[in-house]
Formats: sequence, C-alpha cells, structure tokens
Amino acid sequence: MAHLTVITGPMFSGKSTELIRQIRREQIAEKEMQLFKFSEDSRYAPAEKLASYDGGMIQAVPVINTREMINLVLPDTQLVVIDEVQFFDDIIIDYVSHLVEQGKRVMAAGLNLDFRGEPFPFGHGSTRTMADLLVRADFIVKLSAVCTYRGEVGERCGREATRTQRLVSGNPAHYTDPVKLIGAQESYEARCVRHHIVPGRACPLPTRLTMKMYEKNSVTL
Repeated sequence: MAHLTVITGPMFSGKSTELIRQIRREQIAEKEMQLFKFSEDSRYAPAEKLASYDGGMIQAVPVINTREMINLVLPDTQLVVIDEVQFFDDIIIDYVSHLVEQGKRVMAAGLNLDFRGEPFPFGHGSTRTMADLLVRADFIVKLSAVCTYRGEVGERCGREATRTQRLVSGNPAHYTDPVKLIGAQESYEARCVRHHIVPGRACPLPTRLTMKMYEKNSVTL
C-alpha cells in the first residue's frame, strides 16, 4: 500500500539506524527499492554509503537536491528511501507526495528540529520546514536520545532528549548562527528540554492582551 513514513527525532536518536533496519526488512521481502542520501553528508561513511553513527552502513545514491533525485527514480521502483531529508530543498515535500500518489511507498529520515529547537527549515531560503513534511506523513516514527549534559560535578543528566544542542568551542551556539552545519559529536549533543541552551533565543511570556484574547475566544465544554 502506498504511503509516506517519516522517521524523526534529534541527533543521536537512532534515525539512520532505524532506517537501515527497515531497509534490511524490505530486502528480505525482495522489494524493488532505491536509496538516496544527501551528497554533502560524509560524517560516518563515504558519500555512496548510507550510514549511522553506531557503524551501520548500506549502499545508497548520493544526490545534491530533489531535481537530481527525480531524474534517477525508476518507474518500477516500489520503495523510495531518503536519509537526512531535512538537508534537501522544499521541492522534496511535493515530490514525495507525488510518489505516493503514483502508488509508491516512501520512507524518509531526518531531524524534526534544528539546533534552535524550531522546525528544521528546508534549504534555499524556503519558508517551509520539516513540519510541512511531517503533516503529510501517513506514519511517523518519533525517536528520542539520552541527554548527555554534565552538571558542575560531572554527573550526566540522562533524561530523555528531544533536542539537538550545537556547540562552538564547547559553548552553546547563538540563535543567529547558520542553521545548516553538518557535524557529529564534535559539534552536537543530544539534550533534554531543560538543558537545551540557545543564547539569543527570545521566549516571550503571554501578555495581558493575548491572555484576554485567549479568554475571550475560549469555549467551555
């Protein structure tokens, strides 16, 4: 049955690991599939390998954007797999919907939030984000990691991590820093909400006016 599955979560939550596990299941079923990955991502393996940080690896076709992928997808393909989907341009949103309408299954993995804790924006100045892809998904596999923040005496937090902390020389990156920066443990950590620190991020509290508007428009059930 044609559908879109999105595997998502913060860095180090096992997205690519889960993707590789699903791919191997499909290989046992002898499905016609094509695997694609973002060509600039070579953190854990050469460009032609889809890899996870824990050492899992499988052959994939590196592409730089959605248009290149469109030219490579074959008519007989039953399953299209895309890793690190958040690094693509926003045409990918419409294209995966098109593939599903054609009767194909699509499985994509990627970050739901950027280092600021906001929906990850697609490239080339697009206003569309991973949230626009997730709302189109028929199935969502939401993963979490373990918070690796260490307190003053060196103890690790260990809470469930749903955020990605970017570090610059060991310090939290500023809110205005560029969103796209491909890196691994030298640049990022998994963090819980409590220990996710973004200097320069505004978190305004509700004003009296917005509270009055909420009370006016709220409905008592």
